Amino acid sequence: MITREVTTVRKSVHEDWKWNGIFFVVIGVIMLLGLSEINANAASYSNPDTGYKLVVEDDADLLTSEQESSLQQKMQEITIYGNVAFKTIEKNTTTTRSYIENYYSQTFGADSGTVFLIDMDNRKIWIYSRGQVYKTITDAYADTITDNVYTYASDGDYYTCAWRVYEQELTLLQGYKIAQPMKYISNGFLAVILALLINYFIVKAFSRAKKPTDSELFGGILVDQKLSDFRADYTHETKTYSPQSSGSSGGGSSGGGGGGGGDGHSF
Repeated sequence: MITREVTTVRKSVHEDWKWNGIFFVVIGVIMLLGLSEINANAASYSNPDTGYKLVVEDDADLLTSEQESSLQQKMQEITIYGNVAFKTIEKNTTTTRSYIENYYSQTFGADSGTVFLIDMDNRKIWIYSRGQVYKTITDAYADTITDNVYTYASDGDYYTCAWRVYEQELTLLQGYKIAQPMKYISNGFLAVILALLINYFIVKAFSRAKKPTDSELFGGILVDQKLSDFRADYTHETKTYSPQSSGSSGGGSSGGGGGGGGDGHSF
């Protein structure tokens, strides 16, 4: 009787431990899945030769896992020249420019690099660069690149949009040129406007009536001028103080090692 009760107690304790073990295993799996889900949209890489980092944070969940992997391969080539990041956001309580500047400072500090941001709240794409990379990917080139790719974002093809951005950035960093269709179109319009203005002034110059000479003008004027009792009286004098300029002027921030900037486009 006593043996049976002891055996029953041991069996009950064993079953309790068994169920407790299963419970903790399930909890552990759930926690791991939760952590995996949290980090599913974040990836990082550090170039072993240069030390520059690659960061991908797809918070708006715009890319698939395969697209992220492909994008990282292109981004890794940029880590030869500086840090590089891809960031997407669903909500933004500030401007796109302000957000990307703060994000860059928090991610890379004052180090050289570039960030491409897709702001789904403001419907804008933006490129921000700093340091040595900014000397190549200037504000003008950031504007050109975003002009070249914004249509992909408008069509919902965010992967191609981002891939084209890093492709063109890499082309510039390697010392090559990129297509600038908007620049050529603007230059074409300016050339047309300039040609029209030149033609206008040419036509106006040749169609103008002949200007009479000075002798002809004076010959047609009867001059009759008389001065009588002419006198000049001194009344008072005034002095005006005009200090000499020191010649100094305030300087703005340069685009040196710590300088940064960029541009973007709506989509």
